[in-house]
Amino acid sequence: MTAVAHQSDTIAIHGAQLSGLSRRGFLGVAGTMAAVLAIKGGPAAAAAGSAAPSATTAAGWIEIRADNTVLLRTGKCDFGQSSIYTAYRQIVAEELCVPLAAMTEVVSGDTDRTPDGGGTFGLLRNAQNLRKVAALLREAALELASRRLGVARAALSVRDGILSGGGKAITYGELVRGEALQLTIPLSGDLTMPLGLRVEANPPLKPVKDYTIIGQPVPNPSLPPKIAGETVWVGDVKLPGMLHARVIHPETLGSTLIEPGRLDRVAFPGAQLVRLGHLLAVASPDEWEAVQAAQAVAAGTRWSDWQGLPDQADLPDQIRRSVAAEAAPPREGRANAGDPAQVRGAREHRARYAMPFQKHAPISPMVSLADYRPDGSVTLHTHSQNPQHLRRMIALMLGTGEDRVVVRTYPGAGHYGRSNGGSAGSEDEAVLLSRALGRPVRVQWMRHDDMQWSTQSSAMVADIRIALGGDGRISAYEATHSGPGMQDDRLIGAVLAGLPTIAPPSATTTYGFQSSLLAITDTWIYGTGAPLREIGKGCRHIGQQQSPHGAGLRNHSMRTPLQFQQNCPREIAITEAALLAGKDPLQFRLDHVPDPRFQALLIRLRDESGWTSRPSPAPGARATGQRVMRGQGLALMLRDNGYWACAAMVAVTPATGEVKVERITIVADVGIVINPLQLRRQIQAGCLMGVSQALFEEVPFDRGKVTATDWASYPILTMADMPELKVVIADNPGVTTYGQGSESANALAAPAIAGAVLDATGKPVRRIPLRPDLVLAALRA
Repeated sequence: MTAVAHQSDTIAIHGAQLSGLSRRGFLGVAGTMAAVLAIKGGPAAAAAGSAAPSATTAAGWIEIRADNTVLLRTGKCDFGQSSIYTAYRQIVAEELCVPLAAMTEVVSGDTDRTPDGGGTFGLLRNAQNLRKVAALLREAALELASRRLGVARAALSVRDGILSGGGKAITYGELVRGEALQLTIPLSGDLTMPLGLRVEANPPLKPVKDYTIIGQPVPNPSLPPKIAGETVWVGDVKLPGMLHARVIHPETLGSTLIEPGRLDRVAFPGAQLVRLGHLLAVASPDEWEAVQAAQAVAAGTRWSDWQGLPDQADLPDQIRRSVAAEAAPPREGRANAGDPAQVRGAREHRARYAMPFQKHAPISPMVSLADYRPDGSVTLHTHSQNPQHLRRMIALMLGTGEDRVVVRTYPGAGHYGRSNGGSAGSEDEAVLLSRALGRPVRVQWMRHDDMQWSTQSSAMVADIRIALGGDGRISAYEATHSGPGMQDDRLIGAVLAGLPTIAPPSATTTYGFQSSLLAITDTWIYGTGAPLREIGKGCRHIGQQQSPHGAGLRNHSMRTPLQFQQNCPREIAITEAALLAGKDPLQFRLDHVPDPRFQALLIRLRDESGWTSRPSPAPGARATGQRVMRGQGLALMLRDNGYWACAAMVAVTPATGEVKVERITIVADVGIVINPLQLRRQIQAGCLMGVSQALFEEVPFDRGKVTATDWASYPILTMADMPELKVVIADNPGVTTYGQGSESANALAAPAIAGAVLDATGKPVRRIPLRPDLVLAALRA
């Protein structure tokens, strides 16, 4: 059947453009209305370069189809939270006013099939794009229906996918049948930079009071195929003719390659040895041969010695020396006011707190499969939180255009922020080996590679002073947080191979998150009456300047990044200040937080946790002896409009320093709760991760390298260590915004547990993890 072409016209919809309005030549059922992209004019458009999508991009965010189904695309990848399969579908269905069952397909992550980039910013960025796009499509459909039905736009409404008014009605599917409609949406940002694109249009959003889908406990549809063994994980991907490879990283973080070990061709006839600068690898069609051959080559490889790291026991002092030596401009807290140094209190608390390096440590190995073609194009199969930025960095490493790189994503182990800049470790090594060998190459990091060569969360030192007035209230607060900058997104394989990468972190680096400056990210919540000064003093990553590779103990954001490192010492210090004032730690906070949401949260926490209102320490508290002492502690956090409170009940054996967390209660007010089932699971998992961080996790290192190589040398929480866990979600739709629900839960556990140890023993513990040896030293101090 021949299409009859008619002149197209355009409607302006809240800054977007709906086109293709009169092309109704197809009499069949084919047809869509798709939201496509256009970069706004100006500097952002120029910065986007070749990676910028155009108004003709087919892979838009949302497609409404003639059969009344809806497809959505997002650059956000799923890491087990299920947001893109539950919350994202709920948001889009709500704004479009269609049944959730209409949301039949989600395309995520793949750089050639999705419209936007950005890392793990979830409901705060990626979902806001989708929410606006869905609202724009709804408004465009209403305009189109007004023309089609001959009914005034103001008389029309949408419900269950049906647009009706004036006694007439039409479904979305009927509206788009035979059409080729495109809604072109204005954007800002850069597709392949860490933050990706942002929708600039501001359509009217559906009132919260009218929600019927958001707030419902929607099951995660990605779970059944995982349970049934049907999901294709990143480790399952195979290509014809592919090779398996194992890399051989330098012996220390600063070792240079002197001589590769010999590859025994008789023992390993199918293996090939590849040298890429200071990186070695062995590849073979047989994976076990690649593993064995790599181990044999590594044993005979000679590296230069390097001793550029400080002694681990000296880390806090080394951080302070590095900060002083670099003299980078300090960052001031947003709430700073007055001069607390001029205030002398009736009583004063002064202390130093230390936070260690901790590993992201995904349970399953990091796997990437690259297929570099003779024409210079490459397709990379991997598991990344920011595939668009990874695409940019791969193109930079190869010296080619971003249009020559495609990243395809698959389910894998959670990275907890490690790959929110794109790279988790093995991606670039797979690409380089595929280019060198002319075949698809699958690189799987071994456990020691992951432990020793991946990034870690930032170590930090906090010096805090709290002055108390005669009434026991805070009269001044000052804190200096010192530590290396948060994030290094460079591809480590490219660094070791001597190939181009983005700039390393420094005080003058302006690329993405690559800075050695230290911002104050922990929101101040304890009122505005007393003088306050919080400053962040940053430095380059430990060992970065000393290493010939420019890569020491590389830091990266990890769940609640930097705020964890700043909130933990603050909350421990607030608990210590309450003890100094002779006040109940919970009531002390109630006396200082003016925000009604926090006041309600604290009252709820007191009721739900079984909190005993009394000053600390507990009656009969002891720091010596075999008798088990019990205590209670709490912590608060405000993160991205999410209000959080946590109480911990612990048992401490003073003679051994062993801490057992018996019960944790978390109360969360994150504003609009999109999916309470999903949110509860996220809080549970995040809290247990936080207990693990609080009790066990610290990256061990010597003068040259990370010495953890497995789960014995980097222990984490086990089933036997799990506390009783109670999660209370305080739904607060009147806030009308989404709050951060996938983070914060992990950061609350450590200060709450430390406060409970203080309550049980009368002795403060000012560094984590709360391992028995460190707790015992604190109790004896």
